[in-house]
Amino acid sequence: MKIQLKAGKIYAFLLILTGGIFLQGCDNALNEDPKTFIAPDNFFTNADQCTQAVNGVYSSLYGVYGATAFWSMTELGTDLSFSTDANNLVPNDFTFNSGNTGTGGMWGTLYGAIKNSNMVIARVSKAPIDEKIKARLVGETKFLRALWYFILTNTFGDVPLWTDELDIDAVSQLPRAPLADVRAQIVKDLSEAVEALPLTTSAGDAGRVTQGAALTLLAKVYLYNQDWANAQKTALRVVESGKYSLLPSYADVFDIWNRNKNNAESIFAVQFLRNAATSNNVRTHQLVNYYMPTRDAGLSTYAGVDFGKYVIDGWHVYIPTAKLVDMFEPNDLRREVVLGYGYNGQKFKTWPKENHPWYGPKFWDLEANAQASGKNLYVLRYADVLLMLAEAYNEQGNTAECAKWMNETRKRAGLKPLVAGLSKDNLREAIMKERAVEFVGEYQRRPDLVRWGKLLEAVKSVADDNPVGAANIKPFHNYYPISADEIIKNPNLVQTAGYQ
Repeated sequence: MKIQLKAGKIYAFLLILTGGIFLQGCDNALNEDPKTFIAPDNFFTNADQCTQAVNGVYSSLYGVYGATAFWSMTELGTDLSFSTDANNLVPNDFTFNSGNTGTGGMWGTLYGAIKNSNMVIARVSKAPIDEKIKARLVGETKFLRALWYFILTNTFGDVPLWTDELDIDAVSQLPRAPLADVRAQIVKDLSEAVEALPLTTSAGDAGRVTQGAALTLLAKVYLYNQDWANAQKTALRVVESGKYSLLPSYADVFDIWNRNKNNAESIFAVQFLRNAATSNNVRTHQLVNYYMPTRDAGLSTYAGVDFGKYVIDGWHVYIPTAKLVDMFEPNDLRREVVLGYGYNGQKFKTWPKENHPWYGPKFWDLEANAQASGKNLYVLRYADVLLMLAEAYNEQGNTAECAKWMNETRKRAGLKPLVAGLSKDNLREAIMKERAVEFVGEYQRRPDLVRWGKLLEAVKSVADDNPVGAANIKPFHNYYPISADEIIKNPNLVQTAGYQ
């Protein structure tokens, strides 16, 4: 079965205020001005239509992972990154409240994606199409629904939960469900998706969900639930599938020329695309601009270094903390990839802050066009599977197996194996640091700190770099507030504890 996901072929279901839906073609980007209205009862009659509908659910990935608010609310306000940019100080300074949530509408974006997912699952499940194709399409959509709920629970804690095709009036009356109940539904969706999804996809299907992606996200949910045995068992299934491996070089995982997409380490990534030959911005994002050094006015130089023909707007919105710089062990090969000290043998002449480097090549895309990058953004990669295994084994008291799996990422980084005989507590601290340097910038640190109960401590530890955030943070900041507008629309919603 060949189900292609191409930017010019994606279709999206968009919600309108009446609770109805229309199917809209989108070539380069979602357009809020509908061109074609198709009633869902007249759709879902063949495999092509069902595939188009599922592609519409995939398109929500761009609204989440391409959103500046998502990057800021997961990367800022941690011990790894801070900002002095006026437009990003709400999550950085912990000044968010119900009138200014700092989440940039993520609640509405994610629940719009969930509503579309529910409708597509219900309709495709009843469609008169081949059962194998049907199972795969439903499995892909259940993975995506699970991902939306996973992000929501990491951001807000308890959230409304529904899986049926409800009208807008019914949805607007739903109360918050306990986090445990939402996570149970995520586990159910992913477990069912695993059974329906293929082990691999063809090159033409790059970006579609595989069994490995469903297993990896499932292992992560078990880890967040502190269900160590199931986290270990599920992560091992990914390893034993033999479909993934670490790339020999950490730098190759984040190739600055953007030529190494969908590599052996990539388990699930959002497929962005820019046609460098024609400068056609097909599906792009601006994340690279937030991490590039400052571009010198009117020049192709950045912090005083000539990048030649490459012209990418650099805004240096995110700055690495001194603590992150110090986390790297001597000779860690990731250091020169994560942190930016120069380019092509030239050392930068200016810095974002005294004794602070810029963020480095991990985040650059030298084929970007000003503010348009086609660099894929990782959601799940194989290094995470290895470190989840290490953590799961350690929490069960098997320190030898923990060290074995963590040494895989350390070996790739050019580091010596962990010394024998480290205690469970020592290894837990080592895992926290290893995850920091391995996944910085990949939407992991804040959720990790929250699940470990370390967010408050971590933010206070970087008071020199983020004094306002360190002074303002309170225990209830583990979760963001719900927008006051959402509370007004739904009287059954209760605000997150600690917020007005």
